[in-house]
Amino acid sequence: MLDFRIETFLMVCRYMNFTKAASKLHITQPAVSQQIHYLEEYFGATLFHYEKRKLTLTPAGEIVLLACTTFANDQQRLLERVNELKKASRKVTFGATLTIGEYVLPPKLAYFIQKYPKHPINMLVKDTDSLLKDLDEGKIEFAFIEGYFPKDQYDYITWSKEKLLPVCKAHHPVLSQLEITFYDLFPLPLILREKGSGTRDTLEHFLACANISVHDFASVIEIGGVEAIKTLVSQGAGISFLYESAIQTELANKTLTTIPLREHLFYNDFSFIWRKDSLYANEYKHFFKALQL
Repeated sequence: MLDFRIETFLMVCRYMNFTKAASKLHITQPAVSQQIHYLEEYFGATLFHYEKRKLTLTPAGEIVLLACTTFANDQQRLLERVNELKKASRKVTFGATLTIGEYVLPPKLAYFIQKYPKHPINMLVKDTDSLLKDLDEGKIEFAFIEGYFPKDQYDYITWSKEKLLPVCKAHHPVLSQLEITFYDLFPLPLILREKGSGTRDTLEHFLACANISVHDFASVIEIGGVEAIKTLVSQGAGISFLYESAIQTELANKTLTTIPLREHLFYNDFSFIWRKDSLYANEYKHFFKALQL
């Protein structure tokens, strides 16, 4: 069982508020303060700093948070393994971002399921931010993500390098130009994923490197699904930036076409990640290798 003082510490870190943490834990605020004080005495360091009505972690607090978050995740895995000793195999629960979960992993998972039919799996498809939160809370063991993540908090292996391509409908008027730059695309609506999506984070990062914002386009249309974005773009509602692995069928059918931008192509890593220094890192790596076969 997770030490109640560590649980209290993690709850305070989540909300950065002693009162709210006490409410969530169904204990009094003085009890929260007492437990945090115990941890500070134990570690011999101040864990929180309070200034101008704002609570923040100290450098020592950041180190303790990193270790305790991994410990909490590992404890969840331990409970699952103990509870599943009577079963022939245990369920693997992991996450994947939309592009990876919908277009990259299914063929790999199909082979895995055929090879290990008694090995149950549960894949949750969410945006990058949600998956990182699930990892921290022990709801999933590892994740396949396409967005940015704090590498000091997670161990990772690169799954693949993927092209993020500008796309439009076939025979779009913009394609008639001899040379196309970003500035030629600004008069067009930009259709993209919602905030928190790894695809959007990656796009905004690349655009920022060129001193460009999504708001430089005529309008920004936010859509929560890749299939809907592809349909809208194919109907001429705007342009988008999508990973090549998600649009192979449309490119082959010529319902979508890539825009030959003068600027360099965008490449981004698809990553396999888990909590840093997890006791179960080798198990996660074995699963990773099994999917690559």
